[in-house]
Parts: sequence; structure tokens; C-alpha cells
Amino acid sequence: MSKSSHRQPSRNKIVKSTSVKEDHQTSQTTRRSPSGERGQRRRDLILDTAANLLANGGVEAINTNALAERAGISVGSVYQYFSNKEAILTALGERYMQQLSSNTVAALQQDISGLNFAAMVDRVIDPMIDFERKHPAFRYLSAGNEGQISLAQAAQQVDHEILMTIYDLLLRVSPDLNPTQGWQIARMTKALYKAMSYLIGQEKEIHNDGGDVDVMIAQMKRMMANYLEENLGEK
Repeated sequence: MSKSSHRQPSRNKIVKSTSVKEDHQTSQTTRRSPSGERGQRRRDLILDTAANLLANGGVEAINTNALAERAGISVGSVYQYFSNKEAILTALGERYMQQLSSNTVAALQQDISGLNFAAMVDRVIDPMIDFERKHPAFRYLSAGNEGQISLAQAAQQVDHEILMTIYDLLLRVSPDLNPTQGWQIARMTKALYKAMSYLIGQEKEIHNDGGDVDVMIAQMKRMMANYLEENLGEK
């Protein structure tokens, strides 16, 4: 059976409906596209500053006055590119979704031939964990906020993409994997990764309570490796 015959049929529908709504919202909330290198740098500065405010103070910390002051630009410069706070969050969310999808898919598509399950998990999971830590503001956007339906849909799309790519990885490890069992293992593996992502989001609280997120993630990775060994290893 080919890989395509194992795939679930809902992916195209999700991608299509998401892209249409995102295109519509982008056209309604973005003032103008950056023209030239200078314009792109200014737009990136606004989004980078918004990400910093978001990571440190949540969605409530973002307003055009605070953003302009932190970025060292005028409020008018912000409004040249974004009509309001929602437009900034939407653009920031879209950027994270593109980066996350590219980063995650690249991590899951690495060459894992000849690796044992523990080494395989390290090779695949570590880049994904690094992304989550590099972009702490992402967790505020990935579930979608009030009025940010397109972000929730985009997060859903990336989540689905992760599941599909994990399944493809499992087929590379075990080409004769039964489809029903394969999807179950893929979902369990994704759930374990999402648990690691949750720990990263709670890192400050865990540290304040005397815990160590790195130790906890290492334990979760061992759980994942043991689970894969149990279900995909030689019997």
C-alpha cells in the first residue's frame, strides 16, 4: 500500500478553508504591503516588537502607543502598515505559523535511518523544542484569541500537518505498518510532543516551584522512545 493510500482525506479541505479566510482577513486588516527593503525592515521591526511585548505581558500588553515607544518609531508609522491591534496579531500569527510549519516538517523529515528510537526522538524533537523556546510569544497565538478565528484555524492546520508528517515518518521506520495502528501511534506521539510544548509554556512557573523543565522534557522523550520501541521495534 502506498503512503498516499494511508492518508486521511480531510487535509485539503482544511487547507482550502483556512487559506480563503486568512486571505480575506489579511486584505481587510493590513494597511499596505511593505515596499522595498526599508519597508520590509520596518514591518519586521513592528512584528518583532509586538512579539516581545506579547511574550512578556500577554495580548493585553500590545497597543499601538506602547509598541511605537518600544520600537522607537512613531504611532503613525505603525498605522502605515497595520490598521489596529488585531491586524498586528494576525500578521504575527501568520508569520509564526509559516515558520512553525517549515521548522516542524523539516525536523520530522530528517534522515533517521540506522538510528535507535532514543536517538531518533532526539534528532526529531530537539529542533521542535528549540523553536518553541525561541518564540515564546507563539503560545499566545497558537490557540487563537478572541476575534482571531483565522489564527485558531491556522493552528489547526499546522497541528494537522504535524500529525500527517509524523505518520509519514512512522511509515519510513515501519513500511508495513497497519494503517489503523499507524494513526494511533502517530496521535500518541503527537500528544507526547504537545505535552513537551505545554511544559515549555509553563517553564517560569515550573522553575519558581523548584522544577526543571529540561529534566521533565528528557523524561518525556524517554517515554516517547520507549513507546515507539514497544510498538514499532522488532518483535
